[in-house]
Amino acid sequence: MKRHYITLTGLLMLACACSTESPTIDKTTEDSGPVMINVSPNAYKGEILIKVKDTTPVTKAAGGDIRELNDEIADALDEVQTVHFERLFTPDPRFEERTKAEGLDKWFCIEYEDDIAPDVMAELLSNCEGIAVIECSLEIEEDGCESVPGPVVNASGTASSSPFNDPYINQMRQWDFNNTGLVGNVTSVAGADANVYKAWELCTGSPDVIVGVFDQGVKYDHDDLAANMWVNEGEIPDNGIDDDGNGYIDDIYGWNFVDNDNNITSSSSKSHGTHVAGTISAVNNNGIGVCGIAGGSGNNDGVKIMSLQILSSSENGSSGSGTSGKIRAMKYAADNGAVISQNSWGYSTGSISLEAWKFGTYSSYTDAVKYFVKYAGVGADGSQTGPMKGGIVVCSAGNDATPDLLHYPSCDPNVIAVAATGMRGTPAKYTNYATWVSLSAPGGNSTDNSAYGQIYSCDINDDETNSSDYGYKQGTSMATPHVSGALALAISYYWGEEHKKGLTPEMLKAALLSSTKDVNQYCTEEYVGKMGLGALDTYKLLQTVKIADVVIPDVTLSTGGSTTITLSDYFISTNAYYSMVADKTIVKASISQGVLTLKGLKAGTTTVKVSDAKATERTINVTVR
Repeated sequence: MKRHYITLTGLLMLACACSTESPTIDKTTEDSGPVMINVSPNAYKGEILIKVKDTTPVTKAAGGDIRELNDEIADALDEVQTVHFERLFTPDPRFEERTKAEGLDKWFCIEYEDDIAPDVMAELLSNCEGIAVIECSLEIEEDGCESVPGPVVNASGTASSSPFNDPYINQMRQWDFNNTGLVGNVTSVAGADANVYKAWELCTGSPDVIVGVFDQGVKYDHDDLAANMWVNEGEIPDNGIDDDGNGYIDDIYGWNFVDNDNNITSSSSKSHGTHVAGTISAVNNNGIGVCGIAGGSGNNDGVKIMSLQILSSSENGSSGSGTSGKIRAMKYAADNGAVISQNSWGYSTGSISLEAWKFGTYSSYTDAVKYFVKYAGVGADGSQTGPMKGGIVVCSAGNDATPDLLHYPSCDPNVIAVAATGMRGTPAKYTNYATWVSLSAPGGNSTDNSAYGQIYSCDINDDETNSSDYGYKQGTSMATPHVSGALALAISYYWGEEHKKGLTPEMLKAALLSSTKDVNQYCTEEYVGKMGLGALDTYKLLQTVKIADVVIPDVTLSTGGSTTITLSDYFISTNAYYSMVADKTIVKASISQGVLTLKGLKAGTTTVKVSDAKATERTINVTVR
């Protein structure tokens, strides 16, 4: 990828070109100056993002290097030493038209000397003509806890009826998939799990489904993951050429956005992404290790893991990490086939206010998320190319054990937010809980049992070769991949052998939330209503997504006539239904024991909306004659 290097002989020249008047948070119009996002002395030094106005010209040389934006910005930056200035979203010629249509080509990343405070740099840029948004990088963190040694379990003593031959699932280390009420020699709660075994009766995965793991690097040669890693077939490994023309050279398993190269790294101290990936798609029925929720049946039919390394042992804010890395990774995933964005990380809980996040709707991250939701699985011509038309973003709720504080990006309405429960179904001791949580899933809870209570998955040995291993971790980081894996399985099931098209993120999200099981029964009062609409039920999710596109037929009635509709034909069984009539003078609607009765009152047409009281709503067109 080409960079534009700008020489710099003094930051004072930049200060002369741009006013140093302190910006205010309410700069939201074209005339009032740029919107300022995350501007703080505590932001990362050395990196700042800008979005230019639509009217600001961008001129390029024949080779594609950026030569100038407008005269004022270009002249100012030409005086700044050792600065890199480049498009934030790496140009991919295959999708440049839609990139421009979404305004992503207007975002740029500036690297600058890290002895300059980020708020000072933002202030210096704040009144440059042509800049619409200035955004600083904030620190992000994993939402998972450290590994602990796994217990020695007698497989014959605690065997469960797993359909696969992977030893650790048959030792009940993966209680989170199928909790019988006894884990090792510890009493748990039967059914306090993700209900995966029943789901496997319907589907085990599809290699057409790609999950982007935004995390530390995934150990792509792990014995239990290698066969289910995404491989970029458009690239010839190690030839130093961008064979597929996507803007990345030799990106075989994904990309390292921390170091901005193709060398995806992992180790025993950086095994978080590997653990997450194992829950989603460790290879099933291969006679070793653990199972993945969508890991297939042992016939090369598991969902694929794309490694998007945005976390390292530390973050330094340079281009390719910090904010810019997360953002570039989101577009890369969408443009290269992923339809699920798995995110077990977040900003420090409470570090961003609601007011500031509202300004985040102007941010590069929000633009990237919206791009992923709209364009994942979609070709350059707008047609569906993947198993879902559009993408879905899943984020961990955070591990601060706090109610109602904002944890970003999980509390953004564009994403699915996941809280954590333990093997007794109760909220995990560390989980955040709030009304913005979408649902809960097993994340482990050492309070339930220090040996068995956490989540067992792929790990990495602390040896010279960083060999394959397995271990326990807990956190909302571990809950989130249960949801991502279940969604991947649901997409696989809808897609099927016939490659059925038509599934959208909106349909999938509604199916996920409508299929949840009761979590409040395990909650004390402070948690009730704050662990999401319910707990993940993978089997019910597959049942629900299969009828996601079912439409209730139009109804024609005579005045005074009536008809009935059995709602279980159009919704997975539920304890509550609600109906709403657009014009109550035309038709009367009532529901009793799962049966909707419609009675014609006068001639006319109207609509009746029926909801399962969770997330799925269906509309009936009614004509009365």
